[in-house]
Amino acid sequence: MALFRSERGIGRGEIPESRLEVPFFALIMVICSLIIFVLHLRLENQSLTLALAISLFVFGATVVRVEFGVYVLVLSMLLSPEIVTDTSGENSLKIRYDDLLIIVIFLGVMVKLAFEGRLHLWRPSPINAGIVAYYGICILSTLLALERNLGAWSRRDAFFVMLKMLEFYLVFFLVSHAVRDRTQIRNQLVLFFLVSLVVSVYGVLTIPITDRVSAPFDEGGTEPNTLGGYLTLVTCVALGLFTQTPKIYLKLLFGAVIAVAFIPFLYTLSRASYVALLLGILVLCICSRRYFMLAAITVILAASSLVMPEKVQERVLYTFQQGGGEEVVVAGRDTGIQVDKSTNERIRIWRKVRFILGLGPQYFLLGAGVSWESVVDSQYARIILETGLLGILAFGFMQYRILKTVREGYRWTDDWLCRGLGMGVFASAVALIVHGLGTISFLIVRIMEPYWFLLALTVVARENALEKHWARFQREHNGHPQKSASPLSSLTETA
Repeated sequence: MALFRSERGIGRGEIPESRLEVPFFALIMVICSLIIFVLHLRLENQSLTLALAISLFVFGATVVRVEFGVYVLVLSMLLSPEIVTDTSGENSLKIRYDDLLIIVIFLGVMVKLAFEGRLHLWRPSPINAGIVAYYGICILSTLLALERNLGAWSRRDAFFVMLKMLEFYLVFFLVSHAVRDRTQIRNQLVLFFLVSLVVSVYGVLTIPITDRVSAPFDEGGTEPNTLGGYLTLVTCVALGLFTQTPKIYLKLLFGAVIAVAFIPFLYTLSRASYVALLLGILVLCICSRRYFMLAAITVILAASSLVMPEKVQERVLYTFQQGGGEEVVVAGRDTGIQVDKSTNERIRIWRKVRFILGLGPQYFLLGAGVSWESVVDSQYARIILETGLLGILAFGFMQYRILKTVREGYRWTDDWLCRGLGMGVFASAVALIVHGLGTISFLIVRIMEPYWFLLALTVVARENALEKHWARFQREHNGHPQKSASPLSSLTETA
């Protein structure tokens, strides 16, 4: 029996994929088993042996079934532990296991594409130009920083930040290659929401034992902003699907996902996440024309002092203080406003931006290099400090391409699943742009991996909608070329 769906309908003389790939998979497994056995005898490290065994099995399985590799990736995004290379010194390095799996799965996908004769590195998408522009500016700025050898700049930190950013884009490229149709999009979303339920339940269980809820495997519960950003993604996408599904039982399921995620979201006490989710929901209500939801949000906000937990109210009110807070100074003048120390740090970081912009044209245009100062309080201040004016313009161009592409994704499709996904991801993109005002959202692994995964699914849905419209366009205008207009312009007019 053939193992591959693409074998259906092969012609006479063609070689089925299973006759090529299954022996290849078997050979790879035999070689890998021997390598693991030898390494285990030499190193005698059971954890390393297990990690290698899992990685090599995932690689082989990805070659046979690329969607299997994506399933593993989705599971590992929030549920993979960290590996600390040195717990005693300042040079300790934290590597999450999914960092390794991304590379393994990406290589498996490339081998699969080679078997199929599709050797292009990435799927065509308007977002690709934005990625190349921004990442190219980051590389150029970092190379200049390497030449300058500035203080407060570390080659090691820059290398790992650039590698981390590359991993995000690899997630986008490999998922857009591996997922091809509506069924696969649906299956990946099912697993995505199952993982989100596990994370949410974990957060609910930790509410009584921690001050601020964080994601699994975050040591000491120190990353509530990370969980807040992730649950913002989950809530926006689930709400987008909720507004579009015609089936009552699916509305109940998506409503349950939202309800379960909202409880730990509140107890992250992340004010940046609160504002981001609120803006994301407002955008989603407008896109889906569910204006009754806007009214419901208004009522909830008006009654927040009655329905919100006391800890949440205290956290929000803690932002503005009188008598015991930090004075907000703008352009050398006191504003009379006092805020807590955390908020004040987010304001003061812009003084560094003014400083770096005043050092000269080179720094004004390309900044001081990726990871300079390692700012964690503002995504946009960090981008300007690291890559200057060209960097923030390239980043803005990438965000524009993302928003435009995702918007086309939900406007061009006539399928409720893809339309709901597109709306949810569009709202998520807006929410993360807002979230970045208070933290480095676009550099946080547990936010960016799910985000680029969802973007890839939306791009696949967009391309499928375009192909479907093109096929319909050709059928309708077959034999009438003089009456044919551009299918893209026709689609835009009817969207």
